[in-house]
Amino acid sequence: MACFKANDMKGLFSMYMVDCKIMKTGMDTAHGHEGLGKVVAGFHALGVTTVERKSEEVGPMGSDVMYERGTYTMKTEDGTLADTGKYIVIWKKVGSDWFQYIDIFNTNNA
Repeated sequence: MACFKANDMKGLFSMYMVDCKIMKTGMDTAHGHEGLGKVVAGFHALGVTTVERKSEEVGPMGSDVMYERGTYTMKTEDGTLADTGKYIVIWKKVGSDWFQYIDIFNTNNA
């Protein structure tokens, strides 16, 4: 996600619904773009600069909703592995565009 690495919040927000929900391991649900910004700022504070997602399954949940399931890897600027885990994203269609509505991710690290 290039906009994550560039700390391009406008670009990142454009991928998510305004009323999105971010559900990260160990924290309460973050709501909306403000909550998303706080989650991203937390990762940047830990030195995470790269997030790579590998989609393993995508399927419909109706005509305007779909799910995506996969794994993620987070790395620091020097390539050090910061975290690995799995995710599920619920996508919503608005007009002809798809946006991330609910983003759930869980670390593999105990």
